[in-house]
Amino acid sequence: MYKFLWKKVKKMRIEHIAVGYNSEEESDEFFIELLGLKKIRSKSVPPDLMEKFFGVKREHKFVRYGNRDSNFEVFITNDKSKAKDVFTHSCLVIENRDEFVDKASSMGFDVVKVPRKDGDGYYLFIKDSFQNLYEIIEKR
Repeated sequence: MYKFLWKKVKKMRIEHIAVGYNSEEESDEFFIELLGLKKIRSKSVPPDLMEKFFGVKREHKFVRYGNRDSNFEVFITNDKSKAKDVFTHSCLVIENRDEFVDKASSMGFDVVKVPRKDGDGYYLFIKDSFQNLYEIIEKR
């Protein structure tokens, strides 16, 4: 049975990751200025669809950011709430992690560096202003 399931799953790819953000300006800072993605499009989702999809009966704008490898859909909340889930995160592969950490720190994003037990490097997470969490690993 597992071989059958694996054949179906291994053809899967992630098309996009969706996150929330308080404002488009804050979202642009993270996805364009820090990650270097392009703003692809934006549109509004009407209240009736938002309620059917997410149980939220209020119109939301979403912005799509991406490049040829990664796409993010960002729902703009226009309020002051933050992400409440502390475990869900996306993992991003970055070419120069130390340079990325310096840039993220200088832009005011929360950087969480935890030394590895074996003494070989560190685990790295970045929190954006909405408190979305991103694990950062270096491309090898």
